[in-house]
Amino acid sequence: MGVDAVFNPYDLYVRDRPVVDGGKTNEEGSEMLVSDEFGGGHETWVRVERLEKPLCGQSRPIFFRGVATIVTKLFNIIEPDVAVFGKKDYQQWRVLCRMVRDLDFEIEMVGEPIVRERDGLAMSSRNVRLTAEQRQQALSISRSLKEAEEAVKMGESDASVLSKQVRKTISEAGGDIDYVEIVEQESLKPANKLECPTVLAVAARFGSVRLIDNVEL
Repeated sequence: MGVDAVFNPYDLYVRDRPVVDGGKTNEEGSEMLVSDEFGGGHETWVRVERLEKPLCGQSRPIFFRGVATIVTKLFNIIEPDVAVFGKKDYQQWRVLCRMVRDLDFEIEMVGEPIVRERDGLAMSSRNVRLTAEQRQQALSISRSLKEAEEAVKMGESDASVLSKQVRKTISEAGGDIDYVEIVEQESLKPANKLECPTVLAVAARFGSVRLIDNVEL
């Protein structure tokens, strides 16, 4: 889920079946197809101001207001009891959890672990845009996160030491780093020491392809 997918879906994704206006539910109530695009301008936004600013928000300042707005619209339409989101975009996960809390949605939010390819690369629709060489380079992200996780298990708790090593591994592989940061899991505030639950989050480009990944520490 992302702002680009919301505003430019036909530029990014192949649709296997026609898009219809409104929704359709089968007899068992197990399927609903909804197409909702912002035509004619859009003036109302949902923002989770503090959580949308760090990490990806530094280079994509309006990204999360689009995510929060479209997910709010979706929740209002389908009124779910449970919503499941992957944790690959960890910031998005935290933004949406806070949004649900602050807007008093009676929805159970479930975060699912990152799903990975066999070689360790976090699954993403963008992976197909990597050349064979770039894909090998991109494996430096998951490799560096695994190394950091192992270092923590061995007793390392200094965030700067861990971040520096991750940066080194990705840079040496040819990645153009957007950020490597260790932040508190719930607040996304920078952490100097691993004294509470934290997440090590990474964004880097290989060619024109921007990838994100993380590991909870």
